[in-house]
Order: sequence, then C-alpha cells, then structure tokens
Amino acid sequence: MKPVIYTDLDDTLFTTLKSYRDVDQSSLLRVTTAKNGNHSFMCGHRQSILNWIEAGATLIPVTARSLDAYNRVTLSAVRFVDGAVLNNGALILNPDGSEDMSWSETVQGYCAHATPVLLRLIEALEEAPCDIRIHRHMHGDVMLGMTVKSNDESEKGVLLNLGLAEALVQQRNPRGRVVTHRNGNNLAFVPSGVSKKSAVAYLMENRSDLAGRPSIGAGDSLADLPFMSLCDMLLVPARTQTATKLLA
Repeated sequence: MKPVIYTDLDDTLFTTLKSYRDVDQSSLLRVTTAKNGNHSFMCGHRQSILNWIEAGATLIPVTARSLDAYNRVTLSAVRFVDGAVLNNGALILNPDGSEDMSWSETVQGYCAHATPVLLRLIEALEEAPCDIRIHRHMHGDVMLGMTVKSNDESEKGVLLNLGLAEALVQQRNPRGRVVTHRNGNNLAFVPSGVSKKSAVAYLMENRSDLAGRPSIGAGDSLADLPFMSLCDMLLVPARTQTATKLLA
C-alpha cells in the first residue's frame, strides 16, 4: 500500500535563511512568499528528499499556517493535492481545496469557548512591557487562535518577551481554555480541544482513501509529536526542537 506522510511544513520541509547561513544562497529554491519578506527556502538535499517522498507516498500537510499563509506556499498547488490540515488543526481542506465543514462545525464550539479568553489575553499583552507582535488567526468571523512573536529576535529578546507572554497566559487562562505551543520565536495560542492530533485522527477515521494505510508523521516541533504518535513511523529533521529533545 502507498504510505501517507502527514507532515509539518515550516522548519520540516523548508525553512528561512537563518538555517542556511553557511550555504550558497543562489543554490536555494524559494518556496514561500512571506508578507514580512522572511521567505522560506529549500536546499538541494531537501528538494531531493521531497522528490523521493512524493514519488512513493501521499503527502498531507499538517501545519500551523492559516489558509492565507498556506496559499503563499508555492509548493502547495503542485505537491499537496490530497488535502491539508491548517491552523494547528482548526481547519481541514479536502483534496479539491474545499473546507471540511463537518470538522469546522466541531471546531467552532471549541473556538467559541476560547475567544473571550484570547481577546482578554490580547488586551493584556498589548499593555504588557514586552516588545511583541500579535497575529490573530481568523476564518470568516471565527477566531481560530493567535500567534505571538518577539520583535527582538535575538536569543535574549525572544526568551524575555515570550517568557512574559507565557506568564500572562498562566494568569489569565481560566479552566485551560487556551493551549500554548512554543518553538523558537513562535508562541501559538490554540483553543483547547483543537489540535493537529485530533485533526489527523479525524482524517484517518473518516477518509476512506487514507484509512488503514501505512503512515509516517514528520515534524520539527514538540507540538508535532502528538499527531506523529498516531503514525507507524516518525520522520524528524536534524537540529530541530524535537531532534534536540530526542537526542538529549
């Protein structure tokens, strides 16, 4: 049977120039368009690995990217034609690009419970003494979560600013209605009940073309490990958060 690879995107299949400081940049393939100019690229090795994987497997992206950010991945139109999991599991796309409405109806209940907390957190973060930028993730009028990043992207700045943001969450998150995932300069706020794992489990159980097939989970972040645990095998890029943890 042809295997299915459920794969994270950023820092798994491709990454920004920070990971290619010692590589001839003319050899890199740009594969995303970022609004802030911080585009993502693939080196020749990653391109070869993706070509090899694609030749023998079905690829399902499982990403924190919103629909807008996913549409700015130039690989998506030619490589990912079997659907996708977006917004940390809050949105599932069918192979034809349409929204899986059954899943969205389930997720909206979780989002409704989390939205008042998210809005209070945004207000508190905007008043806090931390140098951050906040991105709300909206799908229509539904708030699917948000992401906080430090404007000071030095190691010290990220540690300070995202540390303050996480502390605020602990103080203002009654009943755990919001879950946070942190990886580098990225602090994601996701409604409790929404996850990559639950979305992948839904696909495995409800799509007849995926059910029962051998599966591989690929990801760089500790937040990816739960959905990867549903799979038969794991694929972890070197020098990432998960690789560092596993090899410690």
